[in-house]
Amino acid sequence: MHQTCEEGQVANSVIVVGPDGPVKSAIQRRLASLPPMENKDGNDIEIGVGTEAQDLSILKYGQERKSESPCIILRDVVADIADTFWSDGLFHRVIGDSISGKSDLEYPSTPRYWLPVENVADAIRTLVCSNAFPSSDKPILMTGRRPWQCEALLAEASHLWARFQASSLGEHSPQTLSEPPLHLSSRSDVGIRPDLSELNDLMLSCGEPVGWRPSGSLRLSIMRVFATLV
Repeated sequence: MHQTCEEGQVANSVIVVGPDGPVKSAIQRRLASLPPMENKDGNDIEIGVGTEAQDLSILKYGQERKSESPCIILRDVVADIADTFWSDGLFHRVIGDSISGKSDLEYPSTPRYWLPVENVADAIRTLVCSNAFPSSDKPILMTGRRPWQCEALLAEASHLWARFQASSLGEHSPQTLSEPPLHLSSRSDVGIRPDLSELNDLMLSCGEPVGWRPSGSLRLSIMRVFATLV
């Protein structure tokens, strides 16, 4: 994400409201590096995270929307710690299973589009920096682009956990030093992909040359979850 604001946009501050948690904290940290910003009326910009606000509402998938403020719907967001408000706990459950070495597990068959919370915070910063928000008549979906079956996530996490343990013991092998195998979902596995065209167009309007292309590594998110579970 481009992080430099254009000249002439400095003015008032960005206020982030909503319940405390890792998503709100990540957005606040990312916005803290901005110079003061103003909206079109010269007032403070109010952003709601998990709640509605006048300039931008960031709500979870399935959350009821009561106002007509510009709105982004988050789906499959991943943070270091499990947040029961934003997540059903599936990501952290799979990572926990990779640590325990459980097998013959039953997971939901529907793929998920995991999105590291750092990518969410970067995108919100870009929107604020460009003073570009969704239109108020229709919410925009924000989620990852790649479909992940739970079994593929488990295989990725299991490989990274084996590498982590080998590093701790100083006992690496060619297997632990190799790259985790790619697990590509077939068209039949994926089903209907989420429509990210409006988010992509919005990011293009902010000067992002490739639109919505989250750059965060899911492997880094997995390692961060390891750190919270061990």
